[in-house]
Amino acid sequence: MSVQHRLRAYALVAAFLCLPWAASSEAASPPPVATLLLRGHTLVAAWVPGTQAAPPIDAVMRNKDKAFVPDVLVVPVGSSVRFPNEDPFFHSIYAAGSPDNFDIGFYGTGPGKVVRFMHPGTVNVHCHIHVFMHGIIVVAAGIAASATDGTLVLQGVPVGTHEVDTVFADGHTRRISVTIAPNVGALSLRVAPR
Repeated sequence: MSVQHRLRAYALVAAFLCLPWAASSEAASPPPVATLLLRGHTLVAAWVPGTQAAPPIDAVMRNKDKAFVPDVLVVPVGSSVRFPNEDPFFHSIYAAGSPDNFDIGFYGTGPGKVVRFMHPGTVNVHCHIHVFMHGIIVVAAGIAASATDGTLVLQGVPVGTHEVDTVFADGHTRRISVTIAPNVGALSLRVAPR
């Protein structure tokens, strides 16, 4: 086989192998993402009340190095959260000011205690002993996401106008209204610099 015939054969094989990939990449192109800029502090989570929520889960928020890990946890309504203590000293974890208030008392190193969250909203978690410790649990009754570097994407938000509850790093919340167009596949939220 001559060099010219081999090159043609390689070109035909390469073209043949690329055809399914090219066709599938066109069919799989995602719909556009609507981006909304918010002004304020660091965005940590958001959820869309009234949309289809995920089923309850068993989650963990550890006490480690005098901090909550993760410091932000998004769970569906009805979920249980365990608070294990991985530090060599006592913690006393509590939350006040939300329908899911709790105080699990003083406890040392070990598996910790479990709290079930039955009401949608934001729960600010603290430690009686280490007052600087702050964690946030977002109990979502709808599509939800946590943020990475102040940006988050809510997938599967239905077409139409929706209220979106946003949660910031300092624990405060803000409800915003958004309209999702028919061709939009997701909603991206991020905080604009001040």
